[in-house]
Amino acid sequence: MKKFLALFLTLVLLAGLTACKAADAADPAQEQNTVTAPTNDATFVYQPDDPTLIPAGGQTIALVTGPSGTENGADAMLWQGVQTFANTYGYTADTYAAAGNTADDAETALRAAAESGARLVVCQGEAAGEALYRIQDNYPDVHYLLFDDEPHNADYSAYKTAELVHCVLFQEEQAGYLAGYAVVTEGYTALGFIGTREVPGIVRYATGFLQGAEAAAELQGEDVTLQTWFTDTDENSDAITQRMVDWYNNGTALIVVSGGNLYEGAVSAVNQTGGKAVTTDVDNTALSGRVLASAVKCYNAAVQRELYSFFTNGSWDTQSAGQTEKVGYTTGAVALEAGAPWRFDTFTQDDYRKLYEDLRTSVRKVDAYADLDTLPDTPNVTVNRTM
Repeated sequence: MKKFLALFLTLVLLAGLTACKAADAADPAQEQNTVTAPTNDATFVYQPDDPTLIPAGGQTIALVTGPSGTENGADAMLWQGVQTFANTYGYTADTYAAAGNTADDAETALRAAAESGARLVVCQGEAAGEALYRIQDNYPDVHYLLFDDEPHNADYSAYKTAELVHCVLFQEEQAGYLAGYAVVTEGYTALGFIGTREVPGIVRYATGFLQGAEAAAELQGEDVTLQTWFTDTDENSDAITQRMVDWYNNGTALIVVSGGNLYEGAVSAVNQTGGKAVTTDVDNTALSGRVLASAVKCYNAAVQRELYSFFTNGSWDTQSAGQTEKVGYTTGAVALEAGAPWRFDTFTQDDYRKLYEDLRTSVRKVDAYADLDTLPDTPNVTVNRTM
C-alpha cells in the first residue's frame, strides 16, 4: 500500500510539474500565434513562406511620388517598404517626385522613372492612375505597380490595365470597421465622419466605420449617432477646422477625418476642444495624444509583399499581369494603429486581435458600399447627413 501511495504521489507531482512547464512554454507560443493583427505598419519586414526562394537582386525599383516626396503620407510608407525590400535583397531604390498634383505632373515623373532603366515603377493615387493610362504601353521593358487606383482616362469613362501593370486596391471598409467597433466599445456614442469627397474609397471608410459602430452598439446595448459631412476639397482650411470645433462644442465626442490633409484640422480642433479624433490611410497618432487611433492601409507591408512576388517570378505572373488585387484582412493589409502605448482603455489589444481574427476568418463580415444612397441596416446607429 505504501509503495502504491508513493508511486501515486510521484506521478501526481510529475504531472503537475509537466503541466506547469507546458503552461510556461505555451505562453510565448500562444502570444506569437494570437498576435496576427498588425498594429504598426512602419515596423513590418516581410518574411516569405519559403525563405530559400530569394530574389536575384541587381535591378532598380523606382518610386514615383507626389510633390511632397517621401516626407509623409502614403508615399513615405511606400518608400520605407521599397527601401526595406531593396536593402534585404540587393536592389537599388530611386525616387522621382512629381512637380505638382496633376496627371501631367505625374506623367512627367513616370516617364523619367521608366526611362531611367528601372525594372519596376511603383506609384500611387488618382493622378498616377490617369497618367499611367496614357503611357503604360510606351515602355515594353518596364513594369508598374499602382496603388489606390486603376489606369483610367480623365473623366473616368474608360479604364484599361496593360499586361505590364498590376493594381492594388485596399479594402477601406475593413479598416473603417475596426475603428467603428473600437470607438463604440470604448464608450464613444456621439460620432462624426468628415471626408474630403464622397468618392468610393472614402465612402468605404465611412460605411465600414458605420458597420463596426453598429456591431459594437448592438453588443453594448447603446444608441449611437453618426453625423457625416464631405468638404469637397482635399485641403484643410480655417473654415473646415472651425466646423470640427463647432461639432465638438455641440456634443460630438469623436470625429473621423478621411482624405487630403483634413487630419491637420482635426489635430487643431481636438487640441482646442479636448475632443478625440481618428484618422485614416496612415498613422497620425504621433501628431496629438487626442488622436485616438488611425485606420490605416498598410502600404509598407503591401509593397514588400508585391515586390517579393514580382521579383521572385521576374515579372507579373498570370494572376497579376493586367489585373487588380483587393487587399485587406487576409494579408494584414489594413490595421488599427492606436499609438504606443495603446490609447484605448476598454477596447484592449486582446480585443483588437480577437476582432481582427473574427473578420479575417469571416466570423464577422463587413460589406463594401460605393455611395451613401444605400446604407446597411443600422438600428442602433442613427446617421445624420450634413451638407
